[in-house]
Amino acid sequence: MKKIYIFISLGLLLISTQSFSQRIWGNPVGQYAYNPAGAGMNELGELEGVYYTTYQSAINSPKGFMLMGSSTFPSDKVGAGFKLTSETGGVIKNLMGEATFVYKVPVGRDTKLAFGLSGVFNQIGLDYGLLNPQHANDPIITQAAAAGSYFDANFGVSIYEQDQFYFGIAGYNLIGQQTSWLLPNFSVKSSRLISASGMYSLNLFQGDGKLETTLVGMTFMPQDKFTLTYDASTRLIIKKTFWFGGGYSNSLIKVLAGIYIQNLSIGYTGGIGVGNITSYTYALPKHELFMRLELNTSKSSRSNASR
Repeated sequence: MKKIYIFISLGLLLISTQSFSQRIWGNPVGQYAYNPAGAGMNELGELEGVYYTTYQSAINSPKGFMLMGSSTFPSDKVGAGFKLTSETGGVIKNLMGEATFVYKVPVGRDTKLAFGLSGVFNQIGLDYGLLNPQHANDPIITQAAAAGSYFDANFGVSIYEQDQFYFGIAGYNLIGQQTSWLLPNFSVKSSRLISASGMYSLNLFQGDGKLETTLVGMTFMPQDKFTLTYDASTRLIIKKTFWFGGGYSNSLIKVLAGIYIQNLSIGYTGGIGVGNITSYTYALPKHELFMRLELNTSKSSRSNASR
């Protein structure tokens, strides 16, 4: 049983190291969540918070929170952003902080090409309050450090037209550094991740409505067998008053809805499980709450607000 516990713990560790802080979100969080070049893309300041829970019927089920902000500078050619993510899954906990610099180049009348570079700090460890070991002297507990950390870098490129479309590709964990978390006979190293994301918006009802479709795909490299984490979502926005829509991601059908209150938007996404996973959890295994505050921080947004 002792070996089984160790293998389970290491399996959780591998899963968490490869997926924490780089997940696909159900709500319309924008491109910056998947690409450093997406920071400041909307020519205004944004502050977003997202909280999620998954498979609540399982003990110590995954849950997490992300706080993300971005803005352009007065020149509108330079932008910056930050992300803070705290997540737990099983007995593993992870804290991630990311700071991003963006430079944008006009390539058409309303189209820009953006380049984003991020510095990343990750801390990963055991949540001792959740441990219930069969053997108190298990090496995973007695020999491992309480937590380990590592620095990394992300880079992305995006082409976009504000409120119309974007497409970008990004590389995460480019340094691929080994963490300082000490485990017996085991090394922990971050995996490189390739992310692609896109959006297209179509005006409807003589401008009173907008149909927005987004696509996201992520895959780790290298890997023995190709796997892809993906999401496709569509939402109908009515007079920037409320939205509703749906989508599909790995083993989940999504329903989403939200409202606008001046420069504040609030949304909810629920995931309906499909496939074999439905035999082991609730019909709605995922819940996600979303909030975004828009700020007039750029030159163009301040000009529009003063009219």
